[in-house]
Amino acid sequence: MPPSRFAPIDALRGLAALLVVWLHVTEVFVQLPVRPAGSWLYDIAAAVDTGRIGVVLFFAISGFVIPSSLPPTAPGAVGPALRVFAVRRFWRLFPAYWASLAGAAGMAWWLQAPLPLHTLLANLGMLQGWFGVPDALGLYWSLRLEWVFYVLCAGLFCAGALHRPGALAGALVACGLVVVGAVAARAWAPPGTAWPPALVYLPLYSLFIATMFWGALFRRWHELRASGTGAGFSPGVRVLFWLFPLGIGLGPLCVPLLQHWVPAAAAAPLWKMAVAQALGLGLFLLLATRWRQPGRLWTWLGRVSYSLYLFHPLVFYPLFVAVQSGHWPWLAGAPMAAYLALSLLGSIALAAAVYHGIEQPALRWSRRLTAR
Repeated sequence: MPPSRFAPIDALRGLAALLVVWLHVTEVFVQLPVRPAGSWLYDIAAAVDTGRIGVVLFFAISGFVIPSSLPPTAPGAVGPALRVFAVRRFWRLFPAYWASLAGAAGMAWWLQAPLPLHTLLANLGMLQGWFGVPDALGLYWSLRLEWVFYVLCAGLFCAGALHRPGALAGALVACGLVVVGAVAARAWAPPGTAWPPALVYLPLYSLFIATMFWGALFRRWHELRASGTGAGFSPGVRVLFWLFPLGIGLGPLCVPLLQHWVPAAAAAPLWKMAVAQALGLGLFLLLATRWRQPGRLWTWLGRVSYSLYLFHPLVFYPLFVAVQSGHWPWLAGAPMAAYLALSLLGSIALAAAVYHGIEQPALRWSRRLTAR
C-alpha cells in the first residue's frame, strides 16, 4: 500500500491523542478551588468521554496497522518473520515507554511521594496490571491490551490465518462470546460476589480486542475495495463486518433493556461507555473512508501521537500543581481554555522532542537489527 494511503490513519492517530489529552487536562483543572471559566470544555469532554473515544480510535487503528507487519510468508520463513516483528515492536514501544516511566517516577518523587521500587520494576515490562501492581501512569493499561493483540496476531500468523477474513471474523466472534459470557456471569452471580479485577474488566477488554480485530477486517476490506475486486468477503464475513459497527452503534439504545439485570448505579456509566464506544468506531469509519487528504499538521501529529499519549500527564499535572499551590499566581483564575492550550502546546513540544530524540533512533536501530 503506498504511503499516501496511510495518511488518514496517521491523522486519526493525532486526533485520538488530542481527544485523550482534552479529557485528561480538563478533568484535572476543573478540580481547582475556584472552577475555571469556560469549564464547559470539561463538561463536553466528560459527557461524551472523549478519552474513551480516543482509545477506541487507537485500538481500531492498531487493528488496521499491526497485521500488515506480519505479511504472508512461506512456511519456512514464519520464524524469522516473527523475530523481525517482535524486535521491531519492542523498539517501537519500549524506549519511549521507559522514558515516560522515568518521567513518571521523577514527577511522583517531586510532587507526591517516591514510587515504591517494586512498582517501578514491575512497570518496566508493561504487564504490571496483570500482577496486581498499579500503573505508574494510569494510561499504561491500554498498552497491555496492545501486547495481547500482538500475541493473538502472532498465533494466527503461525497458523497461516492472520490474513484470512474468515479467521479474523472468527477471532471477532470469540471476543464477542467472551464479552457475553463475562456479562452473563456477573448478572447471574449471587449479590455481593467478589470478583478479581481481571474478571471485572474482562468484558471491556474483550470488547477492545474485538475492535482491533474488526480494524484488521476493515484493512482487508479497504485493500480489496481499492484493488477493484469488490468486498471480497464471504457472505457470513460480510454480514459480521457490518454487523459489528451496527451493534456498537445501537449499544446505547440497548442499555435501558438491561435495567432488570444491571443495578441502577451502573446503568448511567454503562450507557456513557456505550455512547463513547459508538462514537469512536463511527468516527473511525467516517474519517478512514472520507478523510482523503488530511493536512500535514494532522499527519505530523499522528507520527508523534505515541509520545503525546505517553507524556502529556508529565506536562499538565505539574502545571496543575503549580497553579493550585499558588506558585504561578499569574495563571490563577485563567480560563479553562488557557490551561488546555498551555498543556497541549507543552505536551506536543515534549512529544516532538521524544519522537526525534528517542523514537526515531530506536526505529532506525530496529531496522539495522532486522536488516538480514
